[in-house]
Formats: sequence, structure tokens, C-alpha cells
Amino acid sequence: LSCNLSDLLCSFLGLLYQEYRDKSTREEIETRRLQDSQTDPEETSPSEETPSEAEPTSTIENKAPPQINLLRNSNSRFNLWQDLPEVQNSGVLSILQPDEIKLQEAMFELVTSEASYYKSLNLLVSHFMENERLKKILHQSEAHILFSNVLDVMAVSERFLLDLEQRVEENIVISDVCDIVYQHTVNHFSVYITYVSNQTYQERAYKQLLQDKPAFREVISQLELDPKCKGLSFSSFLILPFQRITRLKLLVQNILKKVEEKSDRESTALDAHKELETVVKACNEGVRKMSRTEQMISIQKKLEFKIKSVPIISHSRWLLKQGELQQMNGPKTSRTLRTKKLFREIYLFLFNDLLVICRQIPGDKYQVFDSAPRGLLRVEELEDQGQSLANVFILRLLENADDREASYMLKASSQ
Repeated sequence: LSCNLSDLLCSFLGLLYQEYRDKSTREEIETRRLQDSQTDPEETSPSEETPSEAEPTSTIENKAPPQINLLRNSNSRFNLWQDLPEVQNSGVLSILQPDEIKLQEAMFELVTSEASYYKSLNLLVSHFMENERLKKILHQSEAHILFSNVLDVMAVSERFLLDLEQRVEENIVISDVCDIVYQHTVNHFSVYITYVSNQTYQERAYKQLLQDKPAFREVISQLELDPKCKGLSFSSFLILPFQRITRLKLLVQNILKKVEEKSDRESTALDAHKELETVVKACNEGVRKMSRTEQMISIQKKLEFKIKSVPIISHSRWLLKQGELQQMNGPKTSRTLRTKKLFREIYLFLFNDLLVICRQIPGDKYQVFDSAPRGLLRVEELEDQGQSLANVFILRLLENADDREASYMLKASSQ
């Protein structure tokens, strides 16, 4: 009964799919499956080392894309596990409880959605990455930043899909899939963290290429028009890996809702969900750290040091606030209060561990004239002394850039 099962599991192979929603009745699942077969990229939520340091190790780079059985028949009309001829002819539908059938559908969904995802990754590689015209336009470093370690990601998806397929072929009634999810998440899914962490560089490189290389823009536009892309943009393919790792967590959550309590399948589902959650959090943290690093690089380029230079870029440093304040000059007399020179503009960059005090200069630059570790800052509020001194406070640097104490009287625009 299982010999031809793999040829029947491709009914809903669209390029991607809509956000998963828990549907408990057969009619609702049917609607969900049909929708998957007609739509594409997953619409779930989506950026330490630089991309150049994440070298791909894929074994499929120099050979034709593997033939995955689940991808052979994309026009199959069977959209549900219970619609498969083998399942219907076996008589198991009259034996299984409704809850078990719902669980079978949930596990079946995870397997077939991985096939759909793999097919989309394969299109990203074969249609875009390996396009000869695109290869001639892109420098090797540009291509590496743009596609990152997608070959590794596709190789991981291939192994994962083959294991899932083998499990489905073992028995008409699927025993479990979450144990396979757990093993692959623990042993292989770190490639997703690398890919997603490089997203900041990837997005920046893509925008820069569109702006600077008309030939690149033209080729991408032509490739996007190919019917195989089903109207989807190149960028929607690039975001696939993070969408998939998030989607997998949702699919396991759905299985978890349907397994019997205190069963082995509940235990494996809990383990799989926990590991997937760890990977998703690591992806988010990777995006956050990479974005912070990008921001630090941008700030560093704008700073000119009048004092001894302070190294700004650090993996453990990030920006908390930046903005303009007014520095008070001269004695607080009625005469100076009436002059326009009482305050002069300064600009502050406050990091988690450092304060940099600057003056803005032409060319969107900032001249640094003082700095101090954040732990050596003290602030003293002043009592209300009228309109001119509203929102004024004293900022003390216990040890500034010159290794001495310094004090600034500053005025903010609001409380």
C-alpha cells in the first residue's frame, strides 16, 4: 500500500503558503489545503559574524537538485491525508477516532508543507542564484552576501524532507513526526540562524544593487516575470528561511494541541517545540545584533574626534539614545539670560556603556569633544528657575576623556 504513496503527496505544492490557522473540521482543513496549493510565500513574521565569515558547506552545490519524491506530482488532487486512496481503501478511517484523524492531518500538513518549502528554495537557487546572466553581473562577494548560506539551508531541508517522507511511507497511519523535527532542529537547524542573522546585510546589498546596477535590476525584473514565480518578487524568496522556521513552530504547536495528554507523542512535540523556539529566538537575536552593528558602523563614520579617539564599534555595545541638547554658557546673570548666546547646541550619543558629546559640523558629521563611561555619569536636576532655565540639568562626568572630572549645564526641549 505504501509503494506509491510518495507519488501522491504533492497536491498542495504551491511555492509557499498563508499563515497557518488551526482548523479542526474536515471542511476547514480542506479549505486550508486548497488555499496552500494556490498561494505562495509563507506570510509569517521575519536580521554576529559578517556574511563573509559564514562560508557555505553544502554538498549539493555542484550537482543537480535532488529529486525528492514529494515533489514529483504537483498536480495531485489529494489535499488531505484521509483523501489518499491507500488510506481510504485500508478501512482505517472507520476505525480511528475523529481526534486521531485530526492529528494525522496535522502531521501530514507538516510533511507536505516542508515539500512545498523545499520546492520554493530550489526555485530560489536554480532560477535566481544559478542564473548565468545574474552570475556575470554580480561580483562573487555580492552574490555571497545576497544569497548567504542558502545552499546549506536547502541541504538541511532536503535531509529533513527525506526523513519525513520515509516516516510517512512506513505506515498508512503516521506514528509521529515531532521526533524527527526535534532531531533535525538540534543537529542541523543552526544554518537558519546564520542565514537570518545575515538578513541586514542581505537587504542592504539588495537595495544597493537595485540602485547602482541597472543590469541587475533588469535581470531580476525579467526573472520575476517567469510563470514559475507566480507573481512573487525576488525578495519574497530571500525571506523564505526565517518564515519557514517560524512556520514550523506553529505547525508543531498545532500537533501539540491534538496529541493525547501525557503520551509519548506529546513529549516529543513538547521537545520539538522547545528546540524550535530556541532557534527562532536565536534568529531574532542575530537580527538584532546585526542591526546594532550596522548602526554602530554608521555612527562611527560620522564621528571626528577633537580629543583622543574612542573605539565605537563593539559587539557588546548598542545605541540607547541620540539627540540634540543646549549647553549653557557664561554666568547665570540677568544680562546673559537676555542674550541669544546663553546656550549653544551640542549633540549626544548615549550607548549602553558610553556617552559621547559632540558638536554637529558641516557634512552631516559630528566633532567629538568629550566622552565618559556611562557608569561614571551623574545627573543633578535644578529647581524651576523660570522659563529660561526650564528643563535644565547638570551632567557630571566623574572621569572624562582627559581623565578628569567635568561638568555641563544642559537644557532639554521638554521634561
